[in-house]
Amino acid sequence: MVKLTAEYIERKCSQIQLNKSLSKKLKKDELYSLTNLRMNNMFISSIHNEINKIENLNFLEKLQTLYLGYNKILVVEGLECLRNLTTLQIENQKLPIGESLCFDPRSIFTLSICLKILNISGNKMTSLKSIEKLHKLEVLDVTNNFIDDINDLTESISTLTSLTDLSLQGNPVTQYHRYRENLIANNDTLKTLDGKTVTDICRCFMKKFKIKKHLHHIKKSLSTTLDEDITNSLNLPPSLKESISRAIFQHPDPKLSTTSAINETQSYIFPSWKIGINIIKNGHITPKPFWSNVAKTNNFRHVRSMLNNEIVKLPFI
Repeated sequence: MVKLTAEYIERKCSQIQLNKSLSKKLKKDELYSLTNLRMNNMFISSIHNEINKIENLNFLEKLQTLYLGYNKILVVEGLECLRNLTTLQIENQKLPIGESLCFDPRSIFTLSICLKILNISGNKMTSLKSIEKLHKLEVLDVTNNFIDDINDLTESISTLTSLTDLSLQGNPVTQYHRYRENLIANNDTLKTLDGKTVTDICRCFMKKFKIKKHLHHIKKSLSTTLDEDITNSLNLPPSLKESISRAIFQHPDPKLSTTSAINETQSYIFPSWKIGINIIKNGHITPKPFWSNVAKTNNFRHVRSMLNNEIVKLPFI
């Protein structure tokens, strides 16, 4: 384990300087004006870094680029004073089993006003919720992680209002149906997705598709609400409500069936509902219904009494 201290940083920078020029040494005062710092063993091959915590960087206020890849860092922290940092490379950390890279909210708050390039590839991440506040971020590399929730990803990407280049190859979410379409439709600034250019025509088409899909869900929701309103207003037993709802919205056949308390199914035949003369009321056309199997006549119906076999004349209601 290596502790990240000012002395350690000075020793590393001096070593790099000596590799470039054997006659020139790094002065200690020059550390305060550093703009680029590489602390990853991919570039410093002679010494393998084992840094597991970001700390003691408060004096590097002018730092613009920080390379910390291929270490053992679990939490991105200690960056509260780096208000000029524009590039952070912290890819491929050697993390314990079951752990993933996390971000300290205090560091995120500082980076939200300056960070433009972020590489967090290969860090076992399952969500981008922790970086949603990075509104200045333009380039994001999240390749080879464990992101698999398309809804969570879409919501996070939609908050990154400056993002132009996004890489997600190697994540399970890329196998999701219409994964690319979902991301493009929910972000107005993306120009490159997984190395492929996003054209304005493509973005326009995806947004129209998104609106059409949204309207379809609204229409479906309204139909369900109308179904419930009609059945509830009838004040009928639950079994009959269900049958009426099914008949109105699913089956054109006016035959309804209900189940009684003794599990016996009874069927009721109702006349077909047809549209008659339209009535204009309050500027709206209201269809006038009538029952098709009831004969229109002014004659009286003849009903034979079952008690005395006498014919009784009843007027139509």
